[in-house]
Amino acid sequence: MQTSDYKRRGNQISLGRRWTVDELEQLKELAATTPPKVIARKLNRSYESVRQRASRSRIRFLEERSKVITGTKSNL
Repeated sequence: MQTSDYKRRGNQISLGRRWTVDELEQLKELAATTPPKVIARKLNRSYESVRQRASRSRIRFLEERSKVITGTKSNL
């Protein structure tokens, strides 16, 4: 099996393309007003990719901030 044709699944360390500085700036700007699914479509990224990058960069989405403020976030 050639490594160039093989795409890992599961606990992937690096499969997709790297985030550019412009994409990170857009993510920070859009997170204040836009749901993550819409951001994913705009950046041509998966929802999970956007969610994970935001988490790693300590970016919170509007809906997450409002849950913390109103106290409706569940304790998982």
